Amino acid sequence: MSFSGLFYTAFLSVSLAFLAQAPEPKEMPDNKGSIEGENVYHNPTLNMTITLPGSGSWHFFDRTMYLTAEEKQKRKERYEKSLSTCQGPLCGHGEIDVALKSLTSPPGVYTVNISAYKLSPEYQNRERHPLRKFAEVMTLGSLGDNWVPEGDLTTIQLDGRPAYRLIMHPKRTTTVKGFDYVAESNGRVFMLLGTATSEPEKLQSAIENMKFTNASH
Repeated sequence: MSFSGLFYTAFLSVSLAFLAQAPEPKEMPDNKGSIEGENVYHNPTLNMTITLPGSGSWHFFDRTMYLTAEEKQKRKERYEKSLSTCQGPLCGHGEIDVALKSLTSPPGVYTVNISAYKLSPEYQNRERHPLRKFAEVMTLGSLGDNWVPEGDLTTIQLDGRPAYRLIMHPKRTTTVKGFDYVAESNGRVFMLLGTATSEPEKLQSAIENMKFTNASH
């Protein structure tokens, strides 16, 4: 499998100083999912449910709202350049692009970001296109300059399904942790990135205990 113009995503440039902003509404289109109660995220397109940690409620947010006009323009230019050379199923924006944050005291403890791409039948053939290849592109291939891996890409199970996990931290600090997962559901390959400024084990446990409501991949 060959992907040129590596997988484009804004996940790994997420700032952890954003959480004083006003949240978006809790109800979103089906492919964005919804937050039930204060902390249960459900996405019917991915058949996914995650009970998120923290002492406060969770909300959707728009990552671009924290960028300056200059940063937005540069991001647009990079995106358009990547499209001009990109080949394969991971080009452009994903069908699903969701950012969630916890509103805790103090703020900024946890974030969860999800991106998913709907795959054509060709790319659902795991003999020709192993899931690990998607995981390498979507995690290691999109780290950028801000994150440092802690160990290798690891094979795990998410609710009985094959998945890959990469644990990392920002270059400037080892106390903030990132947990990057790649798996597939309902004909889509998805990446989920969770970040934690404290008690990372709670976020990791919550993500790795996610449930899928449909047995099919």
